Amino acid sequence: MKALMILFLFCVLNLGYYLHFRRKYVRYSEEILRNTRRIMGNEKDWSLYREYNRETLTSKVVMELEKTEEILRNRMLKSEQEKEKLQKTISEIAHQVKTPLSNICMYHDMLSDPDISFDEAEKFKEIIGRQLEKLEFLIDSLIKSSRLESDMIKLNMGKVNIFHVLELAVNDVVHKADRKEMELSIQCGQDMTAVCDVKWTAEAIGNILDNAVKYTPEGGNISIDVSPGEMYTKIQIRDTGKGIASGHYNDIFKRFYRESSVSEEEGLGLGLYIARNIITLQRGYIMVHSAPGQGSCFSVFLPRQG
Repeated sequence: MKALMILFLFCVLNLGYYLHFRRKYVRYSEEILRNTRRIMGNEKDWSLYREYNRETLTSKVVMELEKTEEILRNRMLKSEQEKEKLQKTISEIAHQVKTPLSNICMYHDMLSDPDISFDEAEKFKEIIGRQLEKLEFLIDSLIKSSRLESDMIKLNMGKVNIFHVLELAVNDVVHKADRKEMELSIQCGQDMTAVCDVKWTAEAIGNILDNAVKYTPEGGNISIDVSPGEMYTKIQIRDTGKGIASGHYNDIFKRFYRESSVSEEEGLGLGLYIARNIITLQRGYIMVHSAPGQGSCFSVFLPRQG
């Protein structure tokens, strides 16, 4: 009889424990579900914040849920921004490529005219050639931009002679400068060096020079001056062009950015964007000082040691 009483008490005690913890579990689960719905619905119930402003298991779980929700929301926002950026990029590419393609098609149709004269045919062929060059330039710029953004560029870093880099860069723009009767000068000691990739650094410097030639009027001057620093080799590129307002210093390095005042000029708005990314990848940086009507000065800093 005594044994039965002990067994009965043991069962009652265990049932009591079970019911007690079950009620706590149900309450805990309901609170978690309520807060999950609140968080997913982006509702702010400050009374609940006050209630959970203590170190309880529920408050800790709710805080973790809120952190998770914040992370997911930021990822969704970033995904939407990247989607909008991609759509804008595609739109810009379509707009830039459409013009030369349309011109090529138009002049090709004109060449098919049996009554066209020899002189007209030669003129149309020359125009088509220029449009093909423009199309090649646009596609090349887009490929370089894409490679930069997808980390597909392989840099062959080493201590290189800066004068050799400048030679490569100037060769790409010297003919354009000659056509506009510009004076292009270089001040660089034969022993000037920096740690960089020859090809890609020449590409970056060439892009800055190309902009200088494009936005400097005929008969203007472009000078390149190289000087050593304690940690960096400094390459200064000055022009006597139209200049840049200080409020646009950051904008000019953005992809596809073009000021409204130069919308008639040929270009894609990728040159300075590509230049800055190349220099940054090599642990260098670019600075600009300019003013409208007073020309521009781009300073490229490349590390002297690896």
